[in-house]
Amino acid sequence: MGRDSHHKRHRLLITAALLAWCLAGWAQTDQQRQLFRQLYALALNGDASQVAQRRAPLDNYPITHYLDYALIRHDMHNLPEQAVADFAQQHPDSPLNKQLKEYLLDHLGQQQQWAKYLQYHNGFDRGKRQCWYLRARIQQQQLKGLAPLVETMWMSGLSAPDACDFAFKWWQAEGHLTDQKRLKRIQLAFESNNMSLVNHLRTQLRSQPVWVKQAMDLLQDPIAALGQASSWPPNPELPWLLHKTGMRAAKKMPAQLHPIWPQIKAAHKLPQAHIDQVERQMALFAATDYEPFSIDAMKRLPAGMKDDQIHAWIVRYYLYHEQWADVLDALKKMSLRQLSQDRWQYWTARALAKLGQPDEAKKIFTNLSRESNYYGFLAADHLRQPYHLCHQPVSSSLAAFNPPLAIVRAIELHHAGLLYKARREWNTAYKGLNKDQKIALAERVLQEHWYAKSIAIMADLGHWENYHSRYPVAHEQIIRQETSNDPLPQWVMAIIKQESAWTKDAVSHANAHGLMQLLPSTARSVASQLGLTVNQSRDLHQAPLNIKLGVQYQKNLFKQFDHPILVAAAYNAGERKSLDWSQDFPQSPDLWLETIPYRETRDYITRILSNVTIYDWLINQTPRRITSWMPTLPINQSPSRAWPNKTTPQQTTQAVCLP
Repeated sequence: MGRDSHHKRHRLLITAALLAWCLAGWAQTDQQRQLFRQLYALALNGDASQVAQRRAPLDNYPITHYLDYALIRHDMHNLPEQAVADFAQQHPDSPLNKQLKEYLLDHLGQQQQWAKYLQYHNGFDRGKRQCWYLRARIQQQQLKGLAPLVETMWMSGLSAPDACDFAFKWWQAEGHLTDQKRLKRIQLAFESNNMSLVNHLRTQLRSQPVWVKQAMDLLQDPIAALGQASSWPPNPELPWLLHKTGMRAAKKMPAQLHPIWPQIKAAHKLPQAHIDQVERQMALFAATDYEPFSIDAMKRLPAGMKDDQIHAWIVRYYLYHEQWADVLDALKKMSLRQLSQDRWQYWTARALAKLGQPDEAKKIFTNLSRESNYYGFLAADHLRQPYHLCHQPVSSSLAAFNPPLAIVRAIELHHAGLLYKARREWNTAYKGLNKDQKIALAERVLQEHWYAKSIAIMADLGHWENYHSRYPVAHEQIIRQETSNDPLPQWVMAIIKQESAWTKDAVSHANAHGLMQLLPSTARSVASQLGLTVNQSRDLHQAPLNIKLGVQYQKNLFKQFDHPILVAAAYNAGERKSLDWSQDFPQSPDLWLETIPYRETRDYITRILSNVTIYDWLINQTPRRITSWMPTLPINQSPSRAWPNKTTPQQTTQAVCLP
């Protein structure tokens, strides 16, 4: 039998075994899952003999080949090319093939095996691997057409990996690096706000144009340099430099830019479009600080610059000062599309009520109260009406659904804790499913406790009222054990739903980890408080530990702030911000929330309040009113009180299905 025929037969046997496993109802035992986890750890450590001796019970297990992958990965320093090729033939559709190829490339590059590197690299990559590809071409004397590729890598406003130095030195030695190209890269570095790269490149110039020094001055101290810019002699690059710096300063230091901007405009002929962009940015970010000049600055903007964001901040400025007639007037100047949003419908009703037009306000609140969100619940509370919360489960027309084998593998990888690999398998098959198959799969993953995927499927299908799938009551035992009703379990579940959508290994752009999205520094501090240890960030991907630490951090915040909204704000934006926003802001919780500067935090808190209301309903059937979580804010240390005036903090309401 030929080698190709052997591999084809091998693949057919694997497929048949997996299909038999599926048809058996996925009834694999916990012992198999436990054995796989044990052997996978051994395989990653290179213990091939133990894996070989103990793997027989896993012969029909869907992810047994991950043991082979782990063994190959451990042996990668020996450059196991044949093993990588054999694995690809036996499992041609596996996402592991890409990972193995990348690992092999990394080790070939580290060992400077340039001839082999070129055999495996397709010529298109980024970062260190592309740098190594360029070096391999040079070492193997494959120089035709190489210089433009090196230039493309070099010509960036960002610093290149050290691995590129070899190629860059060759390119320079070949005479391709000129002052003109250095100047072009200085422009790119200036746009990227990369002061160190600008400084490095300018020292290499044979002749330094005046604009390069101006660029450095603007990067080092933008406001000081802009203050002097009105006396700078004009040059072709200066308008562009002033525009880029003006945009940065308008965002970071609008109040400092405001008094010097008129002189800059008067001294230099800036394009009107650039002037408008800077002035819009300056007005907008000054408004987030409620600078007194910001309202006139926003109102003076040309019509083309008054987009939805500017209109929203004009309204917020007047809300912050509780100038209700101006609020209503500003709302009327919004486009119909913007004004029809729930947020601005709510504020239209609030303004009308404040201005003595209760009937008009009631009409808007009545329509809005049919929505199952923060604004709908608030509107219902103003009217003292029940909430529109109607669970609408969806069912598949499929009597039985055998998912694709990649989905089967994904589910088992999820049980094994290999969550990143689980998602890669999932992604290879999910898009090919039809609606009924996705619905059936959502129920299956919910049974498998893969809550993040049931939420994602419902979002994909737009089934917003299938609450049991979108708001899983998960890890309830440990949450109740850790909270002891302080805070309430529904509060913790609301936090998890918003923070990670129940994704155990979620990692944010700020490096927060796990279900409750804890920063490693915060987690270590809380762990020390509890007498625990967090050795590495991935420890936070274990649900029990993450919940334990996250709940304790919530308790710490409630002890510090004693106000749910301030706690939520501190959890999202930091404790310092909650303290800052406790000074001189409106006391009414809806006003306070709408006028805090950070859009992310505004949206975050509204979703937390909506989530906790829905979880309260799912757990207790009669949810607390959303305003029970919203007493007035203790602004300037004033005492909190129930809000709105006629609503008591512990009042519950009924949930109804409206036609």
